[in-house]
Amino acid sequence: MSRVLRVSLIVLVVLVVLCVAAWQYLLGRTAVPETSSYVLDLSEIRRLATSLPGERPLRVNHEQVAEAPLPRGAVFAGESIFVPLSMSHGAYQVVYSDGYGLIDSAFDETLLHRMSPKAPFSSEGYAAVQRALAGAKWIVITHEHPDHIGGIARFPEPERLAGRLALTREQLANQKELARAGFPESLRGALTPLDYDRYHALAPGVVLVKAPGHTPGSQMVYVQLASGKELLFVGDVAWHMDQIRQLWYRPRLVTDFFLGEDRAAVMAELRTLHDVASREPIQLVVSHDIDQQRELIASGVLGQRFEP
Repeated sequence: MSRVLRVSLIVLVVLVVLCVAAWQYLLGRTAVPETSSYVLDLSEIRRLATSLPGERPLRVNHEQVAEAPLPRGAVFAGESIFVPLSMSHGAYQVVYSDGYGLIDSAFDETLLHRMSPKAPFSSEGYAAVQRALAGAKWIVITHEHPDHIGGIARFPEPERLAGRLALTREQLANQKELARAGFPESLRGALTPLDYDRYHALAPGVVLVKAPGHTPGSQMVYVQLASGKELLFVGDVAWHMDQIRQLWYRPRLVTDFFLGEDRAAVMAELRTLHDVASREPIQLVVSHDIDQQRELIASGVLGQRFEP
């Protein structure tokens, strides 16, 4: 009997050790490398921002469509998975003296509730984004996940977006995510893929910056206002600004098993963004960080609603 007990205890200890190791591997915090292979050449980006003729934008507005919770431990590895963290979902309007462009398009109520069934949805905010899609001079997305491209996918007259919607070759090739969002094949076929290497001058004051990793087609959007203020919309490289400030990445369970991220690429981008933010007068804007958005709106960096 004692031998059976000893064997049982050994098995129990081994199981506990394996469980702890699995928890640490899947949900524990991983150190972000001290150096990064991801290059963000701000001198070149600034040059490109003034390379196209025309006035630079005057301001940027945000329109929130939904606020949905994620487990805090899904955002910050090693934190509790039982504590909710509110996440914002919306889009950005880059306003010129003679019109505006759009960054991202949020999603409709159906797509929201697939992700978070009880999350409140702003019909007014969604309607504002849809109106903006109809009138925008240009439209880009930071990446091809449904909460960023869904508003485009559900636009009622997709043929009206052709010629104004700029999707990269990598974004258009991600058929799995486009299908998840219900992106119409007719619109996909009508678009000419935007193909660029590192940086692309999209419009006066606006430069696209390749940042693959979160998805194959992930990119950041640099905006230089007429006032000289610089903003860098980082998409989902981070979900909260503290991930960049504190070099605190998502857990492997989320990145590897749910998102399918290129983990090394995103951690390199986190390191570079952290280093750039510490030495450059540039405002990083994180798509889902509701705390940061409230601060930026309160300080006047972002407008709270879209303009007609």
